[in-house]
Amino acid sequence: MLDFWRNRTLDGIDWVDEQRYGRSFCFMQQPGWFEVTPGKDNQLQLVLHWRGEQGLFSLIKQLRRLLDLDANMQPIEQQLSSHSLFKQGIISGLRIPGVWNSWEAGVRAVLGQQVSVAGARTQLNRLVQALGQPLPDNKRLFPTPQAVVHSDLQMIKVPQARRETLTALAQFVLQYPDPEQWLAIKGIGPWTINYARLRGLSQTDIWLGGDLGVQKALAKAGGNDDISLLAPWRSYATFQLWHSLGT
Repeated sequence: MLDFWRNRTLDGIDWVDEQRYGRSFCFMQQPGWFEVTPGKDNQLQLVLHWRGEQGLFSLIKQLRRLLDLDANMQPIEQQLSSHSLFKQGIISGLRIPGVWNSWEAGVRAVLGQQVSVAGARTQLNRLVQALGQPLPDNKRLFPTPQAVVHSDLQMIKVPQARRETLTALAQFVLQYPDPEQWLAIKGIGPWTINYARLRGLSQTDIWLGGDLGVQKALAKAGGNDDISLLAPWRSYATFQLWHSLGT
């Protein structure tokens, strides 16, 4: 999970070292940041900087979602291990590495279309540096839909159609935050919506079968059992396949 996050960190938004993951956020209109590191007895130690006066329980619930801490990995891994795709074994403990919300996941997906992970990261960093609210200690907040709506997005070096899709997504999210309704947006397809549901909402049964990386991993694994046999844990299968490629 740390490797996955590390390959996708954005300057000032999230950071990773050998045993630590941290990121900035805005919750109940109050900015903050957190870090988690391994603690004792299979626990994580949380360092949280947030000045909100209420809503701490809801914030902790959101952090648990982002880290997928409430997943019961034993039955998930038993089911995955019984499928021919994973006859060579699985990476034990691999959970869903989330992002803060479906809006952020949607932006990452739009700017990740038809480019490498590194290429998407470059464009996302340009967006963050131009539109992300600065915080102390060189941290930033991920750009809001409002900030994107009011920008011409010329800082990102992508086709104009991609900028228009991003602007349309920002306008749409302000009224319809649920990714299920995003198909009405030109340039948004099932892959983008499923990616937003996978990483922004941590839904457990998202299968990205059309993803190029997943297709490469499928060809490499050579499993021929019905993918539906992995339900309701196909999100975990997706990440297992991505991880097998080192992406």
